[in-house]
Amino acid sequence: MIKTVPAPRFTYDPVTGAPAGAKAAWEEAGCLILEGFVSEKACDDLMAASDRLSKELVDAADGHSFDAVDNQHAGEDYFLSSGDVMRAFMEEKVEGVDRVRAVNKLGHAMHDLDPDFEAFTHQKQLGQLTQQLGLGKPLLLQSMVIFKHAHVGGEVTMHQDSTFIYSEPETCIGFWFALEDATTENGAMYALPGWHKGPLEKRFFRTGEGHGTDFEHLETADWPLDEAVPLVAPKGSLVMLHGRLPHRSSANMSDKSRYAFTLHTIDASANYPSDNWLRRRDDLPLRTFGEKMTTAV
Repeated sequence: MIKTVPAPRFTYDPVTGAPAGAKAAWEEAGCLILEGFVSEKACDDLMAASDRLSKELVDAADGHSFDAVDNQHAGEDYFLSSGDVMRAFMEEKVEGVDRVRAVNKLGHAMHDLDPDFEAFTHQKQLGQLTQQLGLGKPLLLQSMVIFKHAHVGGEVTMHQDSTFIYSEPETCIGFWFALEDATTENGAMYALPGWHKGPLEKRFFRTGEGHGTDFEHLETADWPLDEAVPLVAPKGSLVMLHGRLPHRSSANMSDKSRYAFTLHTIDASANYPSDNWLRRRDDLPLRTFGEKMTTAV
């Protein structure tokens, strides 16, 4: 029987890297909180870059929301063609706020196409960390800025990242950076540590000629939702998430925003099925941490 375990938390040492016990804790819990992974200045710089892109992309985002509860966005070409570009997605039914504060997220290739995000993504310690944890050769597939603006940021229901970032075998890993303090008041994640050892509940895929989407039910996952623990993360923390780890976040009803930057990877040895929703053009190849761009974008 699967048991919910505590979420492992360590202080990251920029010299020695992952502390002793981090690898075993990661494998046991399917999540890992590393406080102090990036500097506050690096967080501030990426928040400024996020605000810059929001202003640049918000006009084109009119009428295109991101619904993390009912997935109403999933059939739109605006969403399905965003795997190798940068786009903004709006909150659902937000009125009376500045349009930029109504942006829900940015996605999905900032790590390749924007210099500020690329520099953050390829910081040296990420390559070192993946080696220390024995994670093979992770390829950077997707990047997102997830905004939870004060009194605006919406709910994200319990899910597994491998549902949307699927490979054979499953190798999805999420790297979630707290650009601001993530608290239980402003929308910190909640997770079920240890439940990455359970089944993948469903898979999201393209249908027909690739212009529609659907979910394939795989197994019934009896998650103990009342056992979910908060992944409170001070500014500068890295929260790692196994692709099968169930996790969620609440709406932000507080006076403080919660910015987060997320990277999702798959291993270079895995097969990435052609009916996955996220597609990239051939001249934008996947890279691992620290790998330079080989073609002009």
